[in-house]
Amino acid sequence: MQLNFEHQGKRYQCATEDATSIAIELDFDGPQPNYFGVDPASSSALKLDGFVGDTNQGGSCNVDSLCLVPHCNCTHTESVGHIVNQDVPVGQIAIDPIIVAMLVTVQPQTAKQVTETYRPELEGSDQIIDSTQLLDAVAKLGDPKLICPGALIVRTLPNDTDKRSRTYSKKNASPFFTVEAVEAINSLGVEHLLVDFPSIDRSNDDGLLTNHHIFWGVPETTHDLTESTKRDKTITEMVFVADEIADGLFGINIQVPALKSDAAPSRPIIMPLKQA
Repeated sequence: MQLNFEHQGKRYQCATEDATSIAIELDFDGPQPNYFGVDPASSSALKLDGFVGDTNQGGSCNVDSLCLVPHCNCTHTESVGHIVNQDVPVGQIAIDPIIVAMLVTVQPQTAKQVTETYRPELEGSDQIIDSTQLLDAVAKLGDPKLICPGALIVRTLPNDTDKRSRTYSKKNASPFFTVEAVEAINSLGVEHLLVDFPSIDRSNDDGLLTNHHIFWGVPETTHDLTESTKRDKTITEMVFVADEIADGLFGINIQVPALKSDAAPSRPIIMPLKQA
């Protein structure tokens, strides 16, 4: 099926039959990604008053009880509720069904190779994505001022398939953005940022979450909404975009369950996009 829609005065065609999920499937009984050393996500059959939710155990149907940490166990989408005192449930954000997205691929650099900044200060072994390489990758797809992408998907190299089950630690740290890179993302007008690593901030960052604060417009070191806070913006982390999907323009549908939480497991679906 071809979906036709208009964005910023331009007509686009979206090939829905070629839709691809870029979520990491969460296997409760097998390998799964892990961040911050949390317990693995788990699933068990519900047992209640003589009822067992497992047909293999004589139950009439299967009823699973799930235990997971969305931020650490799987592809997830988060709201500004992640960093403020007020409740901003991600499940209540009105995300457009189809958003024009740019998919770009970048090679993180070591902190010694970049001149940009981060708070707290960069360490020599940090793997960094700076504004120059990010904007260069975007420019290859067209003028962002004309395209006005609502979403940006960032794929990092090397793009090993073990991202689907990688355990992140100090010895196996994930890349993150410089302050200038997040400011550049904001300058593009991006409302929905998707990355294939666990956090846009360094995992050991003294609790500052500097990049999260910049992206959502929350003053650093504070935890309150203000008039300048971008409450409808989202960040989706731990996606996986296979190598056979080339950089380009896509329509994206970010599927988020109606959970009253700062983050929830999500299923971003991308579809090839062309101008009609």
